[in-house]
Amino acid sequence: ARLRVGLAAAAGSHLIWGLLPLYFKVISFASAIEVLAQRVLWSIPAILIAVHLMGGFPQTRKAVLAPGMLRTLAMSSALIGCNWGLYVWAVVNEHVIEASLAYFVTPLVNVASGVLFFGERLTRPQMLALGLAGAGVMLQTIGVGAFPWVGLGLCATWSLYALLRKQTEVPAAGGLLVETVMLAPLAAGALLYLTVFAPGVDRLTFDDSPGNALLLAASGLLTATPLILFTFSARRLRFSTLGVVQFASPTLQFFIGAAYGEPVTPLRLLGFGLIWIGLAAFSWDAFARDRAHNALAASGRRSAELR
Repeated sequence: ARLRVGLAAAAGSHLIWGLLPLYFKVISFASAIEVLAQRVLWSIPAILIAVHLMGGFPQTRKAVLAPGMLRTLAMSSALIGCNWGLYVWAVVNEHVIEASLAYFVTPLVNVASGVLFFGERLTRPQMLALGLAGAGVMLQTIGVGAFPWVGLGLCATWSLYALLRKQTEVPAAGGLLVETVMLAPLAAGALLYLTVFAPGVDRLTFDDSPGNALLLAASGLLTATPLILFTFSARRLRFSTLGVVQFASPTLQFFIGAAYGEPVTPLRLLGFGLIWIGLAAFSWDAFARDRAHNALAASGRRSAELR
């Protein structure tokens, strides 16, 4: 039952993340700047509820007061803000497939970060996965005829964000709350600019109709809900299972981009094929190591019982 509930939560979180481009297409009446600003501001009440449900206020308060923590969270706040903004821009400007590339490659970049910053060793399947992913990105560059800066920019901002958060002893939802509060003054300033100074084509659309207001306010719920579900699932599923499930969201994004008419050339498809093969090798390796670890732990428990 615990496994089924955790798997359902993981699937729900990645389903929401995977279908997020459809939501951004629906609210394309608003400029990318307004969408980002609204997302930041409406995320705050939604994440407050998430922190309350997870009982994370005491841990968050304690972590934030630690020396240097606010400086670290300020840097991670800037990275997550850039990531959100670039993702919204990518969807609005029909770069959904390129954005999906980022979230296919990110797990492999995280492995490379472990080698560079934490002295971790690569297994042969991981080296194969990284090599295939690198070849896939090169084919993407040739297939599109331009450097995939959107996908790699999203990958870089998210990977650096994950690297910073990995080194901070702060709850996931609590840390995100602090980060969004730090971004709030910039978001409020952007909305003020759109209301008072922006030209007509980029003006604020939130107050055009109740429907517009509700759709833009929903961005906060769509930010907090998958976070809650993912955090819930992470406590109940093995790493290898989570690793396989996380590829559902970029796969959905890839097909959404194709459905909206973004070019899927044979060379581009070959590039994604190499990345998918690399991810299969990566997932198989994670699953095998997880099983070996569990078998070793079970053997140790049996030996202790016999003694």
